[in-house]
Amino acid sequence: MKLNGTFTLREVAGEILVIPVGKTALSLNGMIVLNPVSKVIWQCLGKGAEYHEILNAVTDTFEVSMEEAAADLNEFLNELRKQKLLSE
Repeated sequence: MKLNGTFTLREVAGEILVIPVGKTALSLNGMIVLNPVSKVIWQCLGKGAEYHEILNAVTDTFEVSMEEAAADLNEFLNELRKQKLLSE
């Protein structure tokens, strides 16, 4: 899986922000605010990681069960799909 578009990830005033750049900025108006879990997911997607790799990154980084991590991951991926920001 990978992200559609070009983005930069920044931490500003304690917020984790994804900022669209280039042509992506023309089609996506605004920024995306991430929490720590979605930041890990976003970084994995930026590397083209597969689902199981992302799931392992979440469970390795946070004290969370595989089931809870999968639920969070699925929710975030579905939102990216809705926004047409994900290629699979």
